[in-house]
Amino acid sequence: MGMGTKLQKIVEILSKKYEINEWWGKYTPFETLVSIILSQRTYWKNVRTATERFGERFNGIEDVAKANVKEIEKVIKPAGLYKVRARRIKNIAEDLVEKCDGKLDKILNLPYDEAKKKLTSIKGIGPKTADVFLMAIKGEQVLPIDVHIFRIMKRLGIADERDSYENLKAKLEAEIPPNQRMKTHLILIEFGRRICRARNPKCEECPIKRYCEVGKYDFAVPNI
Repeated sequence: MGMGTKLQKIVEILSKKYEINEWWGKYTPFETLVSIILSQRTYWKNVRTATERFGERFNGIEDVAKANVKEIEKVIKPAGLYKVRARRIKNIAEDLVEKCDGKLDKILNLPYDEAKKKLTSIKGIGPKTADVFLMAIKGEQVLPIDVHIFRIMKRLGIADERDSYENLKAKLEAEIPPNQRMKTHLILIEFGRRICRARNPKCEECPIKRYCEVGKYDFAVPNI
């Protein structure tokens, strides 16, 4: 069975099991960017609480750039790791004010490659954050790889230790048609949160365990 068939089959099985949650609908682009930063290794309801508090307290990018970092810490506290994340959010806001007059539209109006390059030139925005943001706000047909997806692909034998972020993203995008990539990204994350967890995965409940190769690989997920 080729990798393509295996990956497509897995996505098909998981699609029947999980609803997709397009969580960014009610946020401004900057709030969406903040929620992406807050979402790694955090329960989703805590991210939602923190993002909503953030939106109520701050009025746009310039307001955040001028804010005291302690103020940012206070509103994002429910999402955890708030000291590091508050500093990162403030730096991004300051950088956006400096480079784009505090207007994300200047980046969002660019074609995908240029927009991604511009976003990742801002300290605190890596390729995954940029891709999730462009997928959510612009509907770019990309398949961002987060820690859950990397772990799942590793366990399935689709990723190996040589895979970088861009490399694994290209592998998955070669198999998943553009109009299914956003849905695939969201479904895989849901599966990673509920079943294929980093610790104590629920292998006995796994709907795709026949495709799993756990034990064959044992290496660290790169820092994305």
